[in-house]
Amino acid sequence: MKTLNKKLDENQSSENEKKSLKKKIFTKENGKKYLLGLRTLAIYFFIFFVIITLSELFIRFQMSGKISKMNLTFLAFVPAEAMFFTAFAGFFKNLGNKITLPILLFIINIYYCIQLVYFRIFGSLFSVSMLGMGNTAVGNFSWAMKGVIISSIFLIFLFLLPLIASIVLVVVTSIKKFRLKGYPLLLHIPAFLFSVVLFIGGIFSIKMLGTDIHSAYYVLTNNSSDTDTTALRLGAMTTFIVESGAYYFGIGNNSDSFEAVTIEKNDIILEDKTETADKEESNNDEDNKSEEITYTYEPHIDPAFDFDALAEETPNGNLKNTYIYFAQKEPTYTNEYTGYFEGYNLIYICAEGFWKYAVNEKVTPVLYEMSNNGIILTNYYNSFLNTTTNGEFAFATSLWPDVSRSAMSGTDVGSFPQSARNFMPYGIADFFNDNGIETYGFHNYYGSYYRRNISWPNIGIKNIKFMEDMKFSSHWPSSDLEMMEQSMDDYVNNGQFFTYYMTFSGHGPYNSSNYMANKNIDEVKERLGSDADKYNDEALRYFACNLEFEKGMEYLYDKLMDADILDKTVIVITGDHYPYYLDDEGRESLCQKEISEIEQYHSCCIIYNSAIEEPIINDTFCCNVDIEPTILNLFNLPYDSRLLFGKDIFSDSQHNAILYNKSFINDKVVYDSKTHEATWKIDTSKYSQETLDKYLESYIKQIDMDYKASVNIMQNNFFLTLWKQAGLLSNEDIAKENARSAEAMAINEKQNEIDAQKEQERLEREAAEAAAAAQAEQDANNN
Repeated sequence: MKTLNKKLDENQSSENEKKSLKKKIFTKENGKKYLLGLRTLAIYFFIFFVIITLSELFIRFQMSGKISKMNLTFLAFVPAEAMFFTAFAGFFKNLGNKITLPILLFIINIYYCIQLVYFRIFGSLFSVSMLGMGNTAVGNFSWAMKGVIISSIFLIFLFLLPLIASIVLVVVTSIKKFRLKGYPLLLHIPAFLFSVVLFIGGIFSIKMLGTDIHSAYYVLTNNSSDTDTTALRLGAMTTFIVESGAYYFGIGNNSDSFEAVTIEKNDIILEDKTETADKEESNNDEDNKSEEITYTYEPHIDPAFDFDALAEETPNGNLKNTYIYFAQKEPTYTNEYTGYFEGYNLIYICAEGFWKYAVNEKVTPVLYEMSNNGIILTNYYNSFLNTTTNGEFAFATSLWPDVSRSAMSGTDVGSFPQSARNFMPYGIADFFNDNGIETYGFHNYYGSYYRRNISWPNIGIKNIKFMEDMKFSSHWPSSDLEMMEQSMDDYVNNGQFFTYYMTFSGHGPYNSSNYMANKNIDEVKERLGSDADKYNDEALRYFACNLEFEKGMEYLYDKLMDADILDKTVIVITGDHYPYYLDDEGRESLCQKEISEIEQYHSCCIIYNSAIEEPIINDTFCCNVDIEPTILNLFNLPYDSRLLFGKDIFSDSQHNAILYNKSFINDKVVYDSKTHEATWKIDTSKYSQETLDKYLESYIKQIDMDYKASVNIMQNNFFLTLWKQAGLLSNEDIAKENARSAEAMAINEKQNEIDAQKEQERLEREAAEAAAAAQAEQDANNN
């Protein structure tokens, strides 16, 4: 009984202690302390909220030149971001706060400064998936970055103004002995948790605004959304958060989640009935006039791939959905141009920064001759604003590269480098290789960059030379002419060939820091004569860089002619991307007019053969992914058109020029995915709004699904599975492919280590140089 009473007394004592502690915590004095703490917290929150909001507005104005109401949805997430930084501010009583506030502002300001500089160099924002290329990019582009930083110094100053102001505040308060207050420790944890609540609240708030394909919520939840689109709708900082979640933690990134959605054909037909009747009557007249002429066109399909049967026998899941997707894809058909170049040689050139305005009759006469003869594509659009490896990948494989926020995390940056680990039987060179035609590839930069040394052989290019295998008078950029001079003897006299070039001379920036621009600028002015006065310095230097490419093409042209094979050789040239280094003034000077953002993508693709007497004009709307299937049809090389994401431009199919951000252009409409604005080319009064909306929705959904399907193919090594199930690979073939893939990945890992070591050496070298310079300055002062 005494023991029981003792325990009761102890419990009572413990309860009294707890009550006493609560009284101490919730005294009037402490209550006032927490109220003052909340006020201080609110001040910090206000500071961060204002700075993040202004920075976001400034960045989007830099990106689009305007601030639209639709893109103000980023404000839903600013409170969460401001509260997050608030949770790390005000931990101390005075001095500590004077240190931590500038540090936190520095983190915010430097993030937006990096985005600003990156955007002014590359024309888009820096994505989390590009962090893997950070060291290499800094090493290769440091000379270009310096020029951009200098030209952007005022804008950088504006971004850093809050940081500068906070440092001034710290100095002033220290001199005047003012205190920079913090707030109670117990409020920091709720502040951090509240930032999470606010972020979730932001998600629900944009969900309330709509969840359709045009909505900010769709951009947030769709992991295939690109960085720029996400930043415009959700904010640059929110984009960093969601991309980090997808890239590092796989949030929302499920490689087994691909779903094939059936889209009715009737949904994407929009034709004036009167025009249709006229066409039918005209066709009937033609049929009556030439009844004796008949054509039998066959679908471009491989009978080994019965996608319906494969879908039927495959359990539910990603693979089954992929089979369903391909089963419902309409193949293209042979046509009057099938085999037009059968048996010819092919030179396939992805030209650095090549744009239609690089073609000038006085400066680049050979390119001018080629672009105005042969097969002329009047409505060719380059899908990519920047990033060479993406344009190159689409051009060489007819697959869409992954530019989403997940972008195959954990592997080398870019779909082309990543493809080295996969089975890639539908690369452009594969088809020539499979037909016993010798294949070659040349690039005047290092093979390890973008891992071309392992990705090129994987698409069928067998005989390869990179910068390390040749000699050049300049390093960055190196000469396209010198590359041609050191490569053509390898193949020009060895029978039928396929040759792939990735050029370099056209690389920016187009200013006095560019070796190639300096080398050729005087010759450009001489060739232009009095017309040189029409162009500003940047436009002239863009011409100067492309003049080196022109000289390379002149050499190639003459060499083919001397070998008497010019008329039996097809030359295909397109750019890897828009020349993003051009600023607004340089672009308008080069074009001699203002052009819209969409029109920046309007480029040229040369398909030239000297034996074509009259140019073949084709006004099909097309882009990078359409070139490979077009070439395969012209060369009459068997392929399954359903497995490619472009279409033969001569096929009787529905055609679009599609941009990397899923904007598209066709003969009826220009759709801008960033603004969701449709500019119609037809008389819309003939159609109901419902019909027009349905037309747009069908294409938007189809393009979105095509993009996801292409990424899905890469993520799951789909071609290997398909070839296995179709019985096209023996056990020995599979073993060889597995060994090749393992070797490619080992080479990639080794190169990653080398790159990291080079970056470390570069940093140490720069630090040593800075220390030596400081010591020299100190010695000079002492003397």
